[in-house]
Amino acid sequence: MLISGKLGTGRPSIKHVIWIFCIALFVRSIYVYIFVESSYFLSEDQTLYIQLAYQFQSSDFLGVTPQRVPGYPLFLSTIFSVAGKGLWNVVFIQILLDSISCVVIALLAKSIFGRGFWIAGVLSAINLNMVVLSATLLTDTLFLFLFVLFLFSLFQYLKTKSIKWFFFLVLFITLATLVRAVSYYLLPILLIAILSWRFWQKDSGLKIIKLTVLYLSVVGILLGGIHQRNYQQYGSTAFVSQTGAAVLGWIVPAVYQYSGQGSYQQGQKLARSKLNLALQRDHLEGLSSNPFVSSNYQTNIGKEILFELGFVKVLKAWTIGSVINILSPSVAYSPALRSMKHPSFYEAGGNGVFEKLLNYIKNSDEFSYLLILSVGTIISIIFTIMALLGAFKMTSMFPFITVATLLVLVGYFLAITGPIIGVKYRLPIEPILILFATHFLNEYFSNKSKSLKSSGSV
Repeated sequence: MLISGKLGTGRPSIKHVIWIFCIALFVRSIYVYIFVESSYFLSEDQTLYIQLAYQFQSSDFLGVTPQRVPGYPLFLSTIFSVAGKGLWNVVFIQILLDSISCVVIALLAKSIFGRGFWIAGVLSAINLNMVVLSATLLTDTLFLFLFVLFLFSLFQYLKTKSIKWFFFLVLFITLATLVRAVSYYLLPILLIAILSWRFWQKDSGLKIIKLTVLYLSVVGILLGGIHQRNYQQYGSTAFVSQTGAAVLGWIVPAVYQYSGQGSYQQGQKLARSKLNLALQRDHLEGLSSNPFVSSNYQTNIGKEILFELGFVKVLKAWTIGSVINILSPSVAYSPALRSMKHPSFYEAGGNGVFEKLLNYIKNSDEFSYLLILSVGTIISIIFTIMALLGAFKMTSMFPFITVATLLVLVGYFLAITGPIIGVKYRLPIEPILILFATHFLNEYFSNKSKSLKSSGSV
């Protein structure tokens, strides 16, 4: 067996699956009932996605803005058409999907470790990041649902080499990309990795060609229309047109700050200054009305700034941003906590992460806010330590392909997020961190049981 001889053949009963689903659903329902108010749905990008969903009534699948992929607006539009335009209907369906995600994570843990179904299921059910985001009108929960199905299909394929599971893993990761473009660059990486593995397994050239054709066909059918629309209407082969705004508006200021150059606000001023100077140099009155031309222009300006800062400083900022995202408490994104009086972390002054954090704490007058944030941070650190220890233990107990696949996926999402701070950006790696923590707890309880038995025998 490919994954490990430790894989169990027994499967959890339907009763156990239902129990995990009900626990997850109960936790999410209680959270929504106590903490979530309808006014929260009108904040940040939530209103944008609601507007995009309404656009489907007067446009087709490709009629929405090229800045966003159409998967989530289509999801919302479908719910509005079937169940009415009540926003609570969306939340209800999302907490159902998130509860199913908890079950799939538990089944994945059982498949890989041969045990840990309950541990992984309960950890998923009470994972606050999953709970909080399931009650927002954002892409995260739907993306995670599809990504978890991809993970399960991927490991089933690694175990069985079945073409059925290969098809499902390609299908689910491509559908996830239709919901969030963050996994777009994972598609070629995944194809190369799978073909390399199959080549290492000494598969025939014909079989590898068939897998390649199937992979490209699924991706082409689901994503080809977007590329065709972008090329015909905008003359671009890019997938979305939001890259430039993200690079210049978020990544550059974050790199500037976390590399020790100055505050986040100074990084924003630098980005605006460089953009204005570039426009003057190129004799332009403003950015192009073509969103892809505008995006490319901003991206190039951002790249110039990053190259001037240098590789070492960029790497430092990326590392600090990744560490902050992993250790940040999920409770920080809860609307109940965010409704308390508190300063903005992005707007807090400081020339480095520690100075920024110190100023953030000094400017927080609400003691209860700091207390909840501190407790959440401690819990997050403990969970992260368990996950790291679990990952370390797995390196000596499971085949390279198993551990490497999980670590590469974690590395990919940390790299693609970069220094942009926010617990929501950690959500794609939460299932993998749960798997690592599950393995740690599996070993801990197993060793404790052996110790007790040994003491009893003496």
